[in-house]
This record gives sequence, C-alpha cells and structure tokens, in this order.
Amino acid sequence: MGTWPIVARGAVLDALVEGLTRTPPRSQLLRGPSGVGKTTLAAGVSAALAARGRTIVPVVALSELQGVPLGALAPLLASSSVAEHADIAVRLSELVALIGRHADAYLLVVDDAPLLDPASAAALYQLVRVFAVPTLLTARDEHPLTGAVARLLHEDLVTVTDLEGLTLDETRTVLRRRLGADPRPESLQRLFGATAGNPLFLRELTLAAERSDRVRPGPYGVEIDPVRLPDHVLDTVAGRLADLSPPERRLAELVALAQPWPPAATRPDERGVIADLVDAGVLVLAEPADAGFLHLAHPVFAEALLAGFGADERAERRREAAERLLALDDDPLRFTALCLLSDGGGALELTDLVWAAEYAHLAGDHARAVHSAERALDFAPDAHAALIRASALSALGGDPATTDAAFARAAGLCLDVEARARVEVRWGQHTAVRDHDPARAAQRASALLPSLGDAAALVTPDLAKWRLMAGDASALDTPLTAQADADSAAALNAAIGMAMMATMAGRVDDARRAVDAGRPLADRFAAVQPFAGGLLDLSAFLVHVAEGRIAEARAFAEQRRLQPFTDAAGVWSYALALVHLHAGRLHDARPLALLAIEQLRWRDFTGLVGPAIALGATVHAQLGEVEPARALLASLQPAHRDDVKVVLQEAEAEAWLAVVADEPGRAVGMLVPAVARGIELGHLLLATLTASVAVRVGAAAEVRELLATAASASGSPLVTAVAQLVEAIADRDAAAVLALVDGLERAGLAAVAQSALERSAEWPSADRMLERRARVRAAELGLTVVPVRTARSARTATGLTEREWDIAQAAARRERSREIADRLGVSVRTVDNHLASVYRKLGISGRAELENELRERR
Repeated sequence: MGTWPIVARGAVLDALVEGLTRTPPRSQLLRGPSGVGKTTLAAGVSAALAARGRTIVPVVALSELQGVPLGALAPLLASSSVAEHADIAVRLSELVALIGRHADAYLLVVDDAPLLDPASAAALYQLVRVFAVPTLLTARDEHPLTGAVARLLHEDLVTVTDLEGLTLDETRTVLRRRLGADPRPESLQRLFGATAGNPLFLRELTLAAERSDRVRPGPYGVEIDPVRLPDHVLDTVAGRLADLSPPERRLAELVALAQPWPPAATRPDERGVIADLVDAGVLVLAEPADAGFLHLAHPVFAEALLAGFGADERAERRREAAERLLALDDDPLRFTALCLLSDGGGALELTDLVWAAEYAHLAGDHARAVHSAERALDFAPDAHAALIRASALSALGGDPATTDAAFARAAGLCLDVEARARVEVRWGQHTAVRDHDPARAAQRASALLPSLGDAAALVTPDLAKWRLMAGDASALDTPLTAQADADSAAALNAAIGMAMMATMAGRVDDARRAVDAGRPLADRFAAVQPFAGGLLDLSAFLVHVAEGRIAEARAFAEQRRLQPFTDAAGVWSYALALVHLHAGRLHDARPLALLAIEQLRWRDFTGLVGPAIALGATVHAQLGEVEPARALLASLQPAHRDDVKVVLQEAEAEAWLAVVADEPGRAVGMLVPAVARGIELGHLLLATLTASVAVRVGAAAEVRELLATAASASGSPLVTAVAQLVEAIADRDAAAVLALVDGLERAGLAAVAQSALERSAEWPSADRMLERRARVRAAELGLTVVPVRTARSARTATGLTEREWDIAQAAARRERSREIADRLGVSVRTVDNHLASVYRKLGISGRAELENELRERR
C-alpha cells in the first residue's frame, strides 16, 4: 500500500511560516503530546522555507545527551565551516557568529527543545535573543520547559502553538488514502476514539490491523476490526503511568473501564487519590466540566493500564466498576454497568437485557443492541426483544433476508394488535427506506390495517408516507389529523406525519404546530418510534427554509451535525449540501453531498439516500464534472425514481448536464414536467427550488403558472418570493427583480437571484442607473456564487484535450492514478503522462496546485 499518508495541516503550517518570515521574525514553539505530528509539521515548514532559499539548520535534542555539554550541537560544531578551530568554545562562537550575521538566510529547527543540554540551550537563547535568528522548536507536553528554553517564553521571544490531534475529517482522509476507500463509520469512530486523532497511534493501530488481516471491504466502507496496540507504542505512554501508587493505579483502572467516571462513584477516602491523578495529568475533566465527570487524559492510557490483565482480573475490575455505577440512579450509568457485567460474563435478568438492548438501539449502538436482544431471546421468546433485534439489524444494514426474517419473528411473537402495529411501523420503515421498496411496505401495511382495529391509527401516518414515496398521489386525498388521545404513540406518529405533509407544502404554521405537538411525545414513545426526534428536527429545519430564513436553517443543521456518528448524520450533511447548492457555493456543497451519500447508505431513517445521490450528481453537473454526475445517476435504483424528491433532484442534475452540453432546450424539457409532478404530489417547497433552476436556465415563462398555483396553495414566503421573481422576469420588470433580491439572498437563493439580475441588466431600459445597480448587485453576489460553465468552455480556457481535462478533474478530486486508470480503462503510466502534460500546460508543478488552478479557471 506504499508509504503512510500525511495530511497537510495547511492553516497551522501557514501560520508558522508567516511568523518565521515576518520582519522582524517571530520564533515559534510547536507543543503537543508524543506522536501528534510535531516533527512532521516541522519538516513541512522546513521544506517550505528551503524552497524560498533558506538554509535549514537542524538540531535534535536527546535525553541521553542532556548531561553532555553542547551534545545537541555536536554535529554542527563538527561541520567544515568551524571545524578548523581546535577549541570547542571558539567553534561555538564562530558558529553563532556565522548564523547570526545572516540570520534571515537561516531557519534553526530544534526538535524536542526541552531535552537540550544547558550549554546548547544557552547558545539557542543567544541566537534568538541577540541575533533574531528565526527558530522553530518542538516540545512534548510531558517535558517541562526549564532554563534558557523557558526564558525564551518568559521574555515573550517565541509564539507557542499547541498542536492538537487530527480532526475527524482529517482522520477519515488519512484512512481513505491508506485504504483506498472511506472507512466504515463504526471503524472510523472506534479508531478516532482510541487515538484521539494522534497520527502515530492511528498509524500503528491501522498497520497492526493490516498485519492481522483485520481489514476488509464492506458494504458501507472498509471495515477495520479492533486490535491491540503494539508494545512499542504502549511504551510511549507507560512512563506516565509507571509511578502510580497501587491505590492510584486501581482507581485509574476502574475509570479506564467505566469512563466517564461520575463523581458520585468515588468514595470519600478516594477523593485525594482522584486529585493526585488529575494533578499528574492522568485524569481530566470531561465536558461539561461543571458536572465533575472524569476520563483518562488519552484513550491509549486505558489500554496501557489494562494490557497486563488476564480474563479473570479484567472481569473482576468490570464487576467492581459496575457495582459502583448501579448504586447510582442514572440511566446512562446503568447502561454502562450492564454492559460491563455482560462483557465480564455476569448473569443478567431478562428485564435488564431487554432494557439494555432498547437503550443501546436508541443511543445508536446497534451492534450492542443486537447482542443484548439475542441474549434476552435466549431467555424467552420476548416480542419486544425480537423487535429491537430486527430494528437494530435494519440499522446495521446486514443481510436483507436475515433482517426480514427477524421482523417476521417479531410479528409472530406479538400477543396483541398494539404490539403488531408497533412491529409494522418499524418493518415498514425498513422495507421502504433500507430496502428501497416503499410500494411493498405500503402493500403489506394496507393488507394488515383492517385487522388492527384502533391500533391502525399508529400505522396510518407512515402508510401515507410510504405511498407518497412510491409516487401514489392519492395518499393526499385523506389528510392526516391529530389523534383524540393526545398522549399516545399514535398521536406522536400523527404529529410526525402532519409535520412532514405541511413542510412539503410549505404550510409553515401547520408544520410548526405539528412539530410542537410531537416534541413532548418523542422521548416518551421512543420505544415505538426511535427516530421521532430526528424526523421532527428535519421538519423544523424545513420550516426555517420555507419561511425564507436560511441563516437560521443553516445554524440549526450545523448544530445537529456536530454529532457525526448518530443515525441522523447523513440527514444534516444532505441538508447543508442543499443549502450550499442553492446559494451557489458549489465547492462547499460537493464534499457535503458526497459525504451525505455515504452516511445515508450507512444509516437512513428518512428515505433520503436517493435524493442525496441525485443532489451529488447535481453538484458535479454544475461544476462541469460530467462523468461523476452520470455515475451517480446510474447508481439510483428503480424504486428511488418513484420518489418525487428524486424526480425533482434528478431533473436538476439532468438539466445542468444539458446546460454543460450547450443544450438549454433539453434542460427546460427536464425541469418543467418534474416541477409539475412535484406540485401534484404536494411537494411545493422542493418543487419551487427546482423551479428556481428553471428560472436560471431561461424557462421562467414555462413555470410561471405552476409557481402561481404553488404560491396560492402554500403561503410559504420562499415559494411566494420565487413566484414573484418569475412574474417580474416574465414582465421584464428590472426594478421588481432588484427589489426581490435581498429577500431571495436571505432565503438562501443567491444563485437564482444573481442569474435574474444578470438577465435583467440586459433588458432594454431607459433607466441606466437601474441597469447599473443590477450589474453591481449581481457582481456582489458573484463573489460567492460559483458560475456554471460548460465543460467545453472550461476546458478550452485551459488548452487541455478532452482526455487531459477528464484526468485533471479526477486528480483535482484527489483520486489516485490507479483509481483514475481503472475507471478509464487505461494504464497508470498513461494517466501519469497525461498529468505531466496537464502540469506543463497549466504552468504548475503537481497535484498540490491542481485543485486551486482548476477552480480559478472556472
């Protein structure tokens, strides 16, 4: 697989380079834990300044040489420029004078600066303090700064940068480059949690998994099974733990098993021990800090603490930790305790196993839910345990036949119609969303409904949704209504369904009332509808959109996207990609759209994977990336195309592909029927967004009547604003267009606003000032709106051949030569030859510059 990939931390590197090259220069100290990437980043800074003509002077400090005067500088003192002097003091004086006389020609790089011997540290201080030699120092967190190095900080002669671990996205990027594909989210979550983004630990764990044949492709990304850290890595943290007293070590072991450790689990006589562990940097406060929970300062500490345990000793520690947690009245702590007892081989009651399975499923730990449910079913044929197992299997996306059999088993164990209705809600969601067959879900539920009696009220809202997903417009003929029993699972499902129907139509007041009615019920009836909170959140987001308040909608989505491993992660990546798309921020939309596809394939309770695929294709198409757009559209399943959300989004993608091919007439033919179909099926909000694309391609007149109908039926400010824009364009009323632009921008429709302004500026008018205002405002919006360019015009501007353009686009997306070659059916050498020609024609040196170069030429 070649060398281990390195993610350039561009912002940090640029800041270091800027400080070192300013006038006067500002020396820099890069500080962080072992393995976090300080030396690698220092090497990047050195390379950047070497490319500017600086001479790099490396100094490596070692603990073994701390007692040797000038030991760290020995290689430099032996260099030919000063070696002619026999006296070491003279050599040092000459070396300092040589570098000091031409300070701006050098960069001094000192690795592990706290380990410098005092004489070398004093020389370093002199070079920085007296001669202002730009110096980059690195230091590990565990090494105290003393002597001359500490004096540099005290006298404010250096800027300190605390280097954190890799972010989640950077960790994903490293693994993708190493493995050739994105890791499965569970594998990414496990590795990120185990390493805290430490590049060294990430590399060692991944390489250990590869050596053990524990890396394999899976349906939702590359799967990396857990492995033990190699001993030499554990040794890097062992020193931090070696001096712990027996009481400190035992308490640290309990924290390692049960973290975050609640303050109430600490006995009075252990509080001093806890304080000592915090002072030693072994334990730190977990967020929120005011709760007082503690966890180990680094995840690797847990493995180092427990590495020598046998099975019996580990089980004994688990039982001790579990007993402390069970004494506290707290559901998350109870769940942790039951998991510890289960993993330690302890006996659990049926009620505990079912409770733990349900808690795990609701928390998104579906593998644990399956495990606990199966243990419960070993006790007794419990219908609820069987339903949890089936639902968790659905979330995990395993074998479809196995999951269907699990739901059938749950249905067979039901003792009453209420339980059978609960099974049908979950089973139908699985069939419609995970199996992409809403028609089959609707057929099965319709056949069952007469036998459910009053319990049918629980299923009816979902049945309407599945019928609409299958393209059945008659589902709108019977409006959903609130349930008489307002405190029931049926009332919750009705609220979710009513909110969905209202947001589809842009009826914001109705939608808000339905969301408000559902909120208090979501937690109480989570066992019946585990994704109620996420579905209500999606409706609340769409209320903001329909009201034309895109800033609030975006903030709402970004807040919920902070949890990247929840079942709703893909929903919010999709939502933000959609926001960026219509704002014209295509380069922001693309990574989010592609991430949403992968996340929704992994977890999807909304049926959005089809729309996300079409959205990704739309972004690619607007960027002139025809092949990726076509590939995504080809991956849509037949059942996806029954969903009007896919119909609308796919029409946008096809329309932009037609525009790229200089066939605007074909684009109009794609969009207008889709808008009409969207309005027919009650999706007035999304149909309006697609109609805005029709406006951009010059088809305002064709959608004028459709939008007037939508606006009168909806009342949504966004729908009304787009309908008014269409009227203004149809009437060639430039003043009206200009008056609408600010509202359209606030609604997140900067792309169509800019297009309308550019069009209005071309209309004949006696009002030159109005024309000028339109052009100026269009230019302002153009600062953020990425223009849609045809592939021919973009390629022609670069002077590249069609094949060179295709390969350059792929390389700019960071595809490797092998991946490009496999997709195009050519050799790697052919790809590299084309890339060499691309670099020559564009006047760049390699892939690092290619993405920016192509972006600037769009």
